[in-house]
Amino acid sequence: MTTGPSERQVSIAHLVRVQPDMIEIQYTPGCIFNSKWGDEVRVARQELMGAVPYGVLSIIPEDADFEVVTMHRDHFASDRNEGKMKAIALVTSAGMMEMMLKLYFSLYPQLARILVTERETEAREWLRVQMEEVALTGN
Repeated sequence: MTTGPSERQVSIAHLVRVQPDMIEIQYTPGCIFNSKWGDEVRVARQELMGAVPYGVLSIIPEDADFEVVTMHRDHFASDRNEGKMKAIALVTSAGMMEMMLKLYFSLYPQLARILVTERETEAREWLRVQMEEVALTGN
């Protein structure tokens, strides 16, 4: 059985399928979130995960930035509508980025399983528990 590629490099991030139901996205230092690069990450994420429901761990560097216009679009709509993304944990130590992520997820409610934190260990453990629950309940 072939599972396809397990990692991809795109303009602003390195994506790795670390388990059949989990992907890690490590954003590059100094990256700028915008719709173009967001689409590139989304396509790579979907290609890596295929039709499998999955969890996401996103690690965002302290010096990451964003274009405000990026907030005007729901970048996770297709994953949510297809029921693929079951949980997402975002790690950032930048206060402004944390605030913007929380605002984004309040504008575009994704799913019940969202964590924004500055502690990677907490995010990993939280995501592990969430995906165990998804495996037991189906959602």
